[in-house]
Amino acid sequence: MCYTALVQPPFYASGFLYSLKTHQILLLKSQQKDSTDFLWSTLGGESSEGEEAQIAFQRIINELLDLNLKTKNIYPVYDYFYDTEDKINYVFYGEVKSSRDFSRLKEGTFSWVAFNETSKLPFDAHSKQDVLIGERVINAKLREDEAKKLVPFSKPTL
Repeated sequence: MCYTALVQPPFYASGFLYSLKTHQILLLKSQQKDSTDFLWSTLGGESSEGEEAQIAFQRIINELLDLNLKTKNIYPVYDYFYDTEDKINYVFYGEVKSSRDFSRLKEGTFSWVAFNETSKLPFDAHSKQDVLIGERVINAKLREDEAKKLVPFSKPTL
């Protein structure tokens, strides 16, 4: 799954963690500069030279959370041109078994949030759409995984 292997210009990689146990996602809550308001966002950062998008997301998660997320647990959501950054943004989610508590950062707080709570949260630009599309991708994968567990239908013999 190296559909981004040919990407050479700098890009942005972002996304969130998804807890298989609680069905929640990990988001970042940050206070706005010169304001008392908070905004929610996905986790993300810029690529390093020659880095593939999935590897960039893996590195960013490791740097932000001190979590070694395996590439087999990282799934693409979608990508788009991020106009404010003047770069392509590749969005991913990483599956984790449980919702571990992550420490507070200087610029914000990590919180586990259920998808049904995200509609009430104020998001930064693009993050709300990333979460919405991410939820659809996760739900499709869960349905596919459940379908694989079903016993194949066979016609009764007469």
